[in-house]
Amino acid sequence: MALAGELSEFPLTDIIQLVDLSKKTGGVHIKGLRGQQSLDGWLYFRDGKIIAAQLGSLPALEAAFTFFTLTAGPFQFHDHLQPESQTITQSNEMIIMEGIMRQEQWALLQEHVPGLNMVPRLIPNPSSNGTEISLEADEWRVLTMVNGKNTVAQIAQKSGLGELRTGEIIARLLADGLIEKRDASLAETLFPELERMVMTSLGTSARAMLYDAYGRAGIRDQSIATTPQVIAALETFEALAARAFGLPRVRPVVDDMRNLTQQLSSA
Repeated sequence: MALAGELSEFPLTDIIQLVDLSKKTGGVHIKGLRGQQSLDGWLYFRDGKIIAAQLGSLPALEAAFTFFTLTAGPFQFHDHLQPESQTITQSNEMIIMEGIMRQEQWALLQEHVPGLNMVPRLIPNPSSNGTEISLEADEWRVLTMVNGKNTVAQIAQKSGLGELRTGEIIARLLADGLIEKRDASLAETLFPELERMVMTSLGTSARAMLYDAYGRAGIRDQSIATTPQVIAALETFEALAARAFGLPRVRPVVDDMRNLTQQLSSA
Protein backbone atom coordinates (compact mmCIF):
# COMPACT_ATOMS: atom_id res chain seq x y z
CA MET A 1 0.00 0.00 0.00
CA ALA A 2 1.62 3.26 -1.17
CA LEU A 3 0.69 5.69 1.57
CA ALA A 4 3.12 8.47 2.37
CA GLY A 5 2.93 12.20 2.74
CA GLU A 6 3.04 15.21 5.02
CA LEU A 7 0.90 15.56 8.18
CA SER A 8 0.20 19.22 7.45
CA GLU A 9 -1.57 18.13 4.25
CA PHE A 10 -2.85 14.68 5.26
CA PRO A 11 -3.77 14.63 8.96
CA LEU A 12 -3.62 11.57 11.18
CA THR A 13 -7.41 11.18 11.26
CA ASP A 14 -7.46 10.71 7.48
CA ILE A 15 -4.56 8.24 7.66
CA ILE A 16 -6.36 6.09 10.23
CA GLN A 17 -9.65 6.14 8.31
CA LEU A 18 -7.95 5.23 5.03
CA VAL A 19 -6.07 2.29 6.57
CA ASP A 20 -9.29 1.19 8.29
CA LEU A 21 -11.28 1.27 5.04
CA SER A 22 -8.61 -0.70 3.19
CA LYS A 23 -8.30 -3.24 6.06
CA LYS A 24 -4.51 -3.13 5.77
CA THR A 25 -1.91 -4.57 8.15
CA GLY A 26 1.32 -2.69 8.75
CA GLY A 27 2.89 0.27 10.50
CA VAL A 28 2.92 4.01 9.90
CA HIS A 29 6.27 5.65 10.63
CA ILE A 30 5.74 9.25 11.75
CA LYS A 31 8.43 11.92 12.14
CA GLY A 32 6.30 14.78 13.34
CA LEU A 33 6.82 18.29 14.61
CA ARG A 34 5.11 19.99 17.54
CA GLY A 35 6.50 23.50 17.68
CA GLN A 36 10.28 23.05 17.84
CA GLN A 37 9.98 19.53 19.22
CA SER A 38 10.59 16.61 16.85
CA LEU A 39 8.90 13.27 17.64
CA ASP A 40 9.62 9.96 15.91
CA GLY A 41 7.42 6.91 16.34
CA TRP A 42 5.15 4.21 14.93
CA LEU A 43 1.43 3.49 14.77
CA TYR A 44 0.61 -0.16 14.02
CA PHE A 45 -2.49 -1.65 12.37
CA ARG A 46 -3.90 -5.14 11.90
CA ASP A 47 -6.74 -5.52 9.40
CA GLY A 48 -7.22 -1.75 9.57
CA LYS A 49 -7.48 -1.57 13.37
CA ILE A 50 -4.93 0.19 15.59
CA ILE A 51 -3.23 -2.41 17.77
CA ALA A 52 -0.08 -0.68 19.07
CA ALA A 53 1.88 2.56 19.10
CA GLN A 54 5.47 3.43 19.92
CA LEU A 55 6.74 6.90 20.84
CA GLY A 56 9.71 7.11 23.17
CA SER A 57 8.87 5.75 26.60
CA LEU A 58 5.17 6.64 26.48
CA PRO A 59 2.55 3.93 27.11
CA ALA A 60 1.08 2.70 23.83
CA LEU A 61 -2.31 4.40 24.12
CA GLU A 62 -0.76 7.68 25.28
CA ALA A 63 1.62 7.51 22.33
CA ALA A 64 -1.32 7.09 19.93
CA PHE A 65 -3.06 10.16 21.41
CA THR A 66 0.16 12.19 21.29
CA PHE A 67 0.48 11.69 17.53
CA PHE A 68 -2.64 13.83 17.10
CA THR A 69 -0.83 16.85 18.58
CA LEU A 70 1.75 16.86 15.77
CA THR A 71 1.16 19.61 13.23
CA ALA A 72 3.64 18.71 10.49
CA GLY A 73 6.21 16.15 9.41
CA PRO A 74 6.49 13.18 7.04
CA PHE A 75 4.78 9.82 7.44
CA GLN A 76 4.97 6.53 5.53
CA PHE A 77 3.00 3.29 5.72
CA HIS A 78 4.97 0.02 5.66
CA ASP A 79 3.00 -3.09 4.67
CA HIS A 80 2.87 -6.09 7.03
CA LEU A 81 5.18 -4.56 9.64
CA GLN A 82 3.99 -5.64 13.09
CA PRO A 83 4.92 -4.97 16.74
CA GLU A 84 5.99 -7.70 19.14
CA SER A 85 2.58 -7.66 20.83
CA GLN A 86 -0.82 -6.02 20.65
CA THR A 87 -1.04 -3.32 23.33
CA ILE A 88 -4.11 -1.34 22.23
CA THR A 89 -7.62 -2.78 22.25
CA GLN A 90 -9.67 0.43 21.96
CA SER A 91 -11.56 1.06 18.74
CA ASN A 92 -10.28 3.40 16.04
CA GLU A 93 -13.30 5.62 16.61
CA MET A 94 -12.54 6.05 20.31
CA ILE A 95 -8.90 6.80 19.61
CA ILE A 96 -9.83 9.39 16.97
CA MET A 97 -12.34 11.10 19.30
CA GLU A 98 -9.87 11.27 22.18
CA GLY A 99 -7.04 12.26 19.85
CA ILE A 100 -8.97 15.18 18.39
CA MET A 101 -9.83 16.34 21.92
CA ARG A 102 -6.13 16.17 22.86
CA GLN A 103 -5.31 18.13 19.71
CA GLU A 104 -7.73 20.90 20.67
CA GLN A 105 -6.57 20.95 24.28
CA TRP A 106 -2.94 21.16 23.21
CA ALA A 107 -3.69 24.08 20.87
CA LEU A 108 -5.36 25.97 23.73
CA LEU A 109 -2.53 25.13 26.08
CA GLN A 110 0.04 26.71 23.76
CA GLU A 111 -1.51 30.11 24.46
CA HIS A 112 -0.36 29.87 28.10
CA VAL A 113 2.57 27.45 28.01
CA PRO A 114 4.59 28.22 24.86
CA GLY A 115 6.54 24.97 24.87
CA LEU A 116 7.75 21.97 26.81
CA ASN A 117 11.20 23.55 27.00
CA MET A 118 9.90 26.39 29.15
CA VAL A 119 11.55 26.48 32.58
CA PRO A 120 9.16 27.64 35.33
CA ARG A 121 10.37 29.00 38.66
CA LEU A 122 8.67 29.79 41.95
CA ILE A 123 7.69 33.36 42.78
CA PRO A 124 9.34 34.04 46.20
CA ASN A 125 6.57 36.22 47.59
CA PRO A 126 3.44 35.70 45.54
CA SER A 127 0.92 38.50 45.90
CA SER A 128 -2.34 37.62 47.56
CA ASN A 129 -5.72 39.02 46.53
CA GLY A 130 -7.42 37.58 49.57
CA THR A 131 -8.53 34.46 47.73
CA GLU A 132 -7.44 31.16 49.18
CA ILE A 133 -5.72 28.92 46.64
CA SER A 134 -6.49 25.23 46.99
CA LEU A 135 -4.26 22.79 45.14
CA GLU A 136 -5.02 19.17 44.30
CA ALA A 137 -2.52 16.39 44.87
CA ASP A 138 -1.33 16.41 41.23
CA GLU A 139 -0.85 20.17 41.37
CA TRP A 140 1.21 19.93 44.55
CA ARG A 141 3.33 17.24 42.91
CA VAL A 142 4.10 19.52 39.98
CA LEU A 143 4.70 22.54 42.20
CA THR A 144 7.33 20.68 44.22
CA MET A 145 9.26 20.05 41.01
CA VAL A 146 9.34 23.70 39.95
CA ASN A 147 12.87 24.78 40.81
CA GLY A 148 14.00 27.08 38.02
CA LYS A 149 15.93 24.20 36.42
CA ASN A 150 13.39 21.58 35.34
CA THR A 151 11.68 22.15 32.01
CA VAL A 152 7.97 21.43 31.62
CA ALA A 153 8.95 18.27 29.71
CA GLN A 154 11.19 17.10 32.54
CA ILE A 155 8.48 17.78 35.12
CA ALA A 156 6.00 15.80 33.00
CA GLN A 157 8.39 12.86 32.89
CA LYS A 158 9.36 12.93 36.55
CA SER A 159 5.81 13.38 37.79
CA GLY A 160 4.39 10.65 35.56
CA LEU A 161 1.42 12.88 34.77
CA GLY A 162 2.05 13.23 31.05
CA GLU A 163 2.70 16.33 29.00
CA LEU A 164 -0.88 17.53 28.61
CA ARG A 165 -1.89 17.22 32.26
CA THR A 166 1.41 18.75 33.41
CA GLY A 167 0.99 21.62 30.96
CA GLU A 168 -2.53 22.29 32.24
CA ILE A 169 -1.25 22.42 35.82
CA ILE A 170 1.63 24.71 34.87
CA ALA A 171 -0.85 27.02 33.15
CA ARG A 172 -2.99 27.18 36.29
CA LEU A 173 -0.01 27.84 38.56
CA LEU A 174 1.06 30.65 36.23
CA ALA A 175 -2.44 32.12 36.30
CA ASP A 176 -2.57 31.90 40.12
CA GLY A 177 0.71 33.80 40.36
CA LEU A 178 2.57 30.99 42.14
CA ILE A 179 5.18 30.49 39.43
CA GLU A 180 6.61 32.47 36.53
CA LYS A 181 8.34 31.72 33.26
CA ARG A 182 12.09 31.69 32.91
CA ASP A 183 13.61 31.58 29.45
CA ALA A 184 15.68 28.45 29.03
CA SER A 185 19.26 28.77 27.83
CA LEU A 186 20.42 27.06 24.65
CA ALA A 187 22.02 24.31 26.72
CA GLU A 188 18.83 23.66 28.68
CA THR A 189 16.79 23.58 25.48
CA LEU A 190 19.10 21.78 23.08
CA PHE A 191 21.02 19.06 24.91
CA PRO A 192 18.04 17.28 26.54
CA GLU A 193 16.29 17.20 23.16
CA LEU A 194 19.36 15.82 21.37
CA GLU A 195 19.61 13.07 23.97
CA ARG A 196 15.91 12.28 23.64
CA MET A 197 16.22 12.02 19.84
CA VAL A 198 19.16 9.61 20.15
CA MET A 199 17.45 7.47 22.81
CA THR A 200 14.20 7.27 20.83
CA SER A 201 15.81 6.37 17.52
CA LEU A 202 18.91 4.36 18.48
CA GLY A 203 18.65 3.33 22.13
CA THR A 204 20.67 3.59 25.34
CA SER A 205 24.02 2.53 23.91
CA ALA A 206 23.91 5.40 21.44
CA ARG A 207 23.60 7.89 24.30
CA ALA A 208 27.05 6.87 25.54
CA MET A 209 28.41 7.51 22.05
CA LEU A 210 26.81 10.96 22.07
CA TYR A 211 28.51 11.90 25.33
CA ASP A 212 31.78 10.54 24.02
CA ALA A 213 31.38 12.79 20.98
CA TYR A 214 30.73 15.78 23.25
CA GLY A 215 34.02 15.12 25.02
CA ARG A 216 35.96 14.80 21.76
CA ALA A 217 34.51 18.15 20.63
CA GLY A 218 35.71 19.81 23.83
CA ILE A 219 32.27 20.14 25.42
CA ARG A 220 32.93 19.76 29.13
CA ASP A 221 30.35 22.28 30.37
CA GLN A 222 27.16 22.25 28.29
CA SER A 223 26.13 25.68 29.59
CA ILE A 224 28.99 27.35 27.66
CA ALA A 225 29.07 25.10 24.60
CA THR A 226 29.10 26.89 21.25
CA THR A 227 27.11 25.98 18.15
CA PRO A 228 30.27 25.01 16.18
CA GLN A 229 31.25 22.67 19.04
CA VAL A 230 27.83 20.99 18.93
CA ILE A 231 27.98 20.59 15.15
CA ALA A 232 31.48 19.07 15.45
CA ALA A 233 30.21 16.70 18.15
CA LEU A 234 27.36 15.58 15.90
CA GLU A 235 29.79 14.80 13.08
CA THR A 236 31.84 12.67 15.48
CA PHE A 237 28.71 10.99 16.83
CA GLU A 238 27.56 10.16 13.31
CA ALA A 239 30.86 8.39 12.60
CA LEU A 240 30.77 6.47 15.90
CA ALA A 241 27.12 5.46 15.63
CA ALA A 242 27.40 4.47 11.96
CA ARG A 243 29.85 1.72 12.91
CA ALA A 244 27.38 0.25 15.37
CA PHE A 245 24.02 0.83 13.66
CA GLY A 246 24.87 1.49 10.01
CA LEU A 247 24.92 4.84 8.24
CA PRO A 248 21.47 4.50 6.60
CA ARG A 249 19.87 4.28 10.06
CA VAL A 250 22.04 6.94 11.70
CA ARG A 251 22.18 9.62 8.99
CA PRO A 252 18.49 10.73 9.18
CA VAL A 253 18.70 11.02 12.98
CA VAL A 254 21.84 13.14 12.88
CA ASP A 255 20.38 15.32 10.11
CA ASP A 256 17.40 16.05 12.37
CA MET A 257 19.78 16.81 15.24
CA ARG A 258 21.78 19.23 13.07
CA ASN A 259 18.61 20.98 11.92
CA LEU A 260 17.37 21.37 15.48
CA THR A 261 20.75 22.77 16.56
CA GLN A 262 20.67 25.37 13.81
CA GLN A 263 17.03 26.28 14.55
CA LEU A 264 17.57 26.80 18.27
CA SER A 265 20.89 28.60 17.77
CA SER A 266 19.30 31.14 15.44
CA ALA A 267 16.15 31.60 17.51
